[in-house]
Amino acid sequence: MRVVSGTVAPVYERPGYRTLLARIRENVRTYIRKQLELPRQEIAEIVRANVAAAKWFGVALAFVFMFLIALVFLIVALIALMLPLWASALIVLVLMGLGAGITGFVGYQRLDLRGPTRSINSVKETIRWAKQRLLGRSAS
Repeated sequence: MRVVSGTVAPVYERPGYRTLLARIRENVRTYIRKQLELPRQEIAEIVRANVAAAKWFGVALAFVFMFLIALVFLIVALIALMLPLWASALIVLVLMGLGAGITGFVGYQRLDLRGPTRSINSVKETIRWAKQRLLGRSAS
């Protein structure tokens, strides 16, 4: 027996089954919570890495719209009159097409598509460990 602040408290050498089961339950909850948190963090990293690529695709989309507008002006100019007006529209059309192509290519080059590999590997490792501990053999 131990005296704590004027009261007598029993001293146990080992915790009881209820205490052990409560600890196990809490540890399992914590483990599951962290396992669910890891893919969220990894996916957030992937999204942050691809924001730059999305910006380049946005610029490419703007150039595509300008390309379409220039194409419409070119068609109108070609139908309306066959004068140097259409040549200037053709120059704008080519420039917008090149701009869309270059920015789209840069956006594609910066795109990083992959899954949450750390999370997948962590789950596989946990399954291997659990099989080994529970079945008492090497998991393959």
